[in-house]
Parts: sequence; C-alpha cells; structure tokens
Amino acid sequence: MEKVKKYLPWVVRILLSGFFFLSAVAKLYPSPVLAITSFEMKQLLPLGFDECFAPFFSRYVIAAEIALGIGLLQPHFLKSIVIPAATLMLGVFSIHLAIEIMNTGGNSGNCGCFGELIPMTPLQSIFKNIASIGLLIYLYFQVKDKEKGQNNPWILSSIFAFSSLFMFGLTPMESCKKDTFNSSKVVIIESDNPEDILLNQIKEDTVIQGKDTSIVVKKLYEPAHVVSQFSTAIPKIDKGLKLLCFFSPTCDHCQGAGKDIVSVLAKSNVKPTVHIAFQEEPEEVANFFKIIGRKFNHQVFEIRPFMKVFGSSNDVPGVVLMWNGNIIKFYQGSGDAAFSKDKLVKDLKDIEKKLKQ
Repeated sequence: MEKVKKYLPWVVRILLSGFFFLSAVAKLYPSPVLAITSFEMKQLLPLGFDECFAPFFSRYVIAAEIALGIGLLQPHFLKSIVIPAATLMLGVFSIHLAIEIMNTGGNSGNCGCFGELIPMTPLQSIFKNIASIGLLIYLYFQVKDKEKGQNNPWILSSIFAFSSLFMFGLTPMESCKKDTFNSSKVVIIESDNPEDILLNQIKEDTVIQGKDTSIVVKKLYEPAHVVSQFSTAIPKIDKGLKLLCFFSPTCDHCQGAGKDIVSVLAKSNVKPTVHIAFQEEPEEVANFFKIIGRKFNHQVFEIRPFMKVFGSSNDVPGVVLMWNGNIIKFYQGSGDAAFSKDKLVKDLKDIEKKLKQ
C-alpha cells in the first residue's frame, strides 16, 4: 500500500503529461502548417476570433499544452500554478464544447481537440476532459510545491517561452492580408462547352426532309444563371454543368473519388466539365492524375484560401455538382454527406431525364 501511495502520483503525472503532449502533437498532424491552419479556420474563426489574431492564439494554445506537459513533470509551483492552470484550460475547453452542443443541437463531427489524429465528438471530448480534471484534483491533494523560497519562477517562465519559440519556429506566420485569387493559375485540360453535356441529344432531334437532312436542336432544359460562392476564386465555374472537386492530391479518399468520377463519366450520357481545386502540394498533382487515369481542369490553392473557398467546416474529398451556378448537390467529408460513385450516377441520370423532357 505504501508503494502505491508513493508511486501512483507519479504515474498520474506521467499520464497527464502524456495527455497534454498528445493533444499538442495531434493539433500538428499530419503536417504542422496544414493542421494549425485547419485548427484556426474550423475552431477559432467560428468563435469570432479575428483572422489576424487567430494565428497567434492557436500557437500560444499549443505552446501552453506543451508547457503544461513539461510542467507536470517538474516540482516548481506544481500545486500552486501548474495543476490549477491545467484544470482551468480543460474546464474552459469543456464549457466551450458544452455551449457548442447546445447551440448546434447535436453532437456530431470532430471537435478538433486532438486534431485529425484522433477524431472526437464534442461529447466524447467533454468526458475525456472530466476524467482528466478528476485526475488533476486527485494529484492536487497528493503533491506539494517545493519548500518556500525554493520555487524558481524562471523555470516555468522559461518552459513556456521555449514552448512558444518552438511553435512559432515550427509554423512560421504569414502576413495578415486579404486573399486574392489568380485566374492565370488555372490549368485547362478539356473544353468548357455546356452544349456537349448530352451526347445523344442531336441524334434524337434529327428529322429528314426529302433529300436534305435538317438538324433541329430544341433548347435544352437548364436552370437560370446565378452567381455561386465559388465564382470569385474559380473562373467560369458558373457557366454550364460543372463538377467542382475539392481534393488534396495525396489524400487516399480524394484519389478514390477521382477514380470514381472518371469511371462514371466514361459511361454517362451527361458529361459535366470537371474542375479540381487542389489543396497545396502542387508537386503531387501530376501523380494524382496518373493514379486516377485522366487529367481535368485544375488549380492549386494555398491552405487558407482553399478553406475559405471550400468552406472551413467542410472536409475533403468535396464534390459539388453545379449547373449555371446553382448547387445541385454538395458532397464532403465522410458520413451521410460523403461523396460516392452511386450518388453521382443517380444525380447525372436525374439531370438526363430533365434534359429529355
């Protein structure tokens, strides 16, 4: 029993330290810049953070998690500062998650607490935080600070300072400026003619008059033109029938979606023009097209503009079926909203029926 009393607090300290380290590392997965930008766009901006202030706050939050992970393993101000600070951070996160559940009326999606490394719903994260707070309370009554006069405030200050320097060095910040979109970066592969969307249309409308063959093309059904949310960043996307895809070139699910699109269009009478908006990694674009077996119109966005165009709450792969700027279907991420081959087949068949009416 004495050994348990002696070693259990250390076990809890190591466990909690690992928890804070894991939380920090998870917010930097799979790549630091991509992950921290996603954290800012999906978690901080919806809370009302200023776009120029969010990058500072995100880095300091992760730096604080690293500092707490280290602080729990050292003796200076452990009971008076480190444990209360860790409890306060978890408490604030939990209150935010509870408010989010009440405001949205649901408990779905990834709360972002462990980034994309360990997806968790808000409710799961609250239970995780409550359990961690319970361990911190236990630890509070089992440990002591160093003797009066022996606590060194520079130890904790240095830990947080070096953690902050590490974060700002690992993920350098860009100047806060309004994003602009350069249409010259668009690569055109296939023609952009909305009259080519139905191969059999002219054949069905051909009538013979004596020795001459007259072709009568009836006006195809199409919705009225509107300006979409994507028009500023993607030229001509509101003209005709389009399949706008938001992909990361190294994402397995995106590559799978690309293969499905190639397969469906090869068999479909209705052939929308495909435009792919890639998230970063321009050097991987050629390999993406090699994997899916066909090239499409495309352009590459940096992370932040990509999220602004796609929508910060959405996840790749994203596939948007559009007609004259009208959004017919918007597929993204996983779950009920996820894109699938069967869904696209059905969507294109529905459009074909309208065209033949």
